[in-house]
Amino acid sequence: MVVRIRLGRGTPFPRREAANSGVARLTASLMTIVSISLGSFGLWRVGADLGWAGDFVFRSGILSHWQVWIAGACVAQYLAWRLSRYARKTVQTLPDTESAEETPTVVPVVSNV
Repeated sequence: MVVRIRLGRGTPFPRREAANSGVARLTASLMTIVSISLGSFGLWRVGADLGWAGDFVFRSGILSHWQVWIAGACVAQYLAWRLSRYARKTVQTLPDTESAEETPTVVPVVSNV
């Protein structure tokens, strides 16, 4: 015996592309600040290696290399760029609620005084 259950399609779920555009814009702004911070750590480490700056915070380990900090800055800035592109792409335009009949007409008054 074969039992077949047929379900209706139901109402389709509308895809809202702009659902997270505000969050994406905020995260992109924060990622830009993080990128600047990571880049400054990388430049500080380069300056410490060249003897132009004081001692670096991390003396040993993976975080003591300037390449790690610069690569982190590049990755953070790339993510910020992608998030801002996503937010810009998904901005929805608001529908125009006023029609032409409801908009008042303004007539300029010219006086020759």
